[in-house]
Amino acid sequence: MERLRKLKNFYNRYERWLIPGALLFGFITDVLTFRFIHFTAAMILLFGHLLFIGTNISIINLYEARKVAGKFFSYWRVLAPLFLQYSFGNLFSAFLIFYSYSGSFYASWPFIIVIVFLMIGNEIFRKYNIRPSIQISVYFFALFSYLNLLLPNLFNDLSTVIFVGSGILSLGLIALFIVILSGYANPVNQKKKLLSFSVGGIFVLMNVFYFFNLIPPIPLSLQDVGAYHDIRRVNDNYKVVTEDCGGWFYCFFYHERRHIPRENQRLYLYSAVFAPEGMELEVSHRWQKLDEENNKWKTIADIPFVVTGGRDIGYRWYTYYNVSPGRWRVVIRTKRGQVIGVKNFYVIQKERVVRTEDLI
Repeated sequence: MERLRKLKNFYNRYERWLIPGALLFGFITDVLTFRFIHFTAAMILLFGHLLFIGTNISIINLYEARKVAGKFFSYWRVLAPLFLQYSFGNLFSAFLIFYSYSGSFYASWPFIIVIVFLMIGNEIFRKYNIRPSIQISVYFFALFSYLNLLLPNLFNDLSTVIFVGSGILSLGLIALFIVILSGYANPVNQKKKLLSFSVGGIFVLMNVFYFFNLIPPIPLSLQDVGAYHDIRRVNDNYKVVTEDCGGWFYCFFYHERRHIPRENQRLYLYSAVFAPEGMELEVSHRWQKLDEENNKWKTIADIPFVVTGGRDIGYRWYTYYNVSPGRWRVVIRTKRGQVIGVKNFYVIQKERVVRTEDLI
């Protein structure tokens, strides 16, 4: 018991450093891992974190209800907040990587902000994380987000049926978890009504995000995109006619410039969209021009094409339109409106200096 006492004292003394340290360690682990390993391996690792979180939530509540005891569980109960912080940090930073990589921030920012808030708030509000209602509610969000990553890739399908199935399955799993745990842990049993409201609220919020196209279209991702003056396919590569983006300020902080010598000059939009092998779905390039008088984007053309998955560099395609001077963007989106990426550029009527490049 002396070792346990020392461990508790050490934890209480350095908690303010240990908890954020666990979060930071989880984030660094993700950055070094999930960008370089296969999607299947990433899903296995995340599933392990989900199981580990469920185990820790169970042990915390069973220990508080005096349903488990002994030296092993006493040590685990002391370290459980660190374990939770590490695994929640891993999950939410991985979600941030996958979801931000798959979609455009301008379209999906509310959902991305929720993930960032949970990742940071997991540390800020750590004193409240001991409450079963908080633990299990956040766990449900993580479970729903995970299944929304897994099932589209598993079934090679991005349909509404798959999303609804993810939600129903996550609801069923969390309900089973609550029922089993509440049968042994009185604190959870006392919070069943509150848990029903919080889990139901998260379920509704996720559906609002989805049906308003605020959730990125996992597992699609935009590998490359560009606006060019001309494009030609040569064997398995593309040759493009391009120009400088207009100076370092425009290159890094704003939109590229494209010069046209006369009105209604043709510009090309090239994109490479990654999709898993076996997946085939309709995607479109939606050409839009800013109506500066009303400060609204006006859709000029919406050109669909079919993306076939299986290439690491993405399915390559291009569309074109005769543009006029002004501010333009092309939104790369799925048939139901989920945004994969956006390309912004200014069109200026002026002579230009161009060059030819190879796209591989």
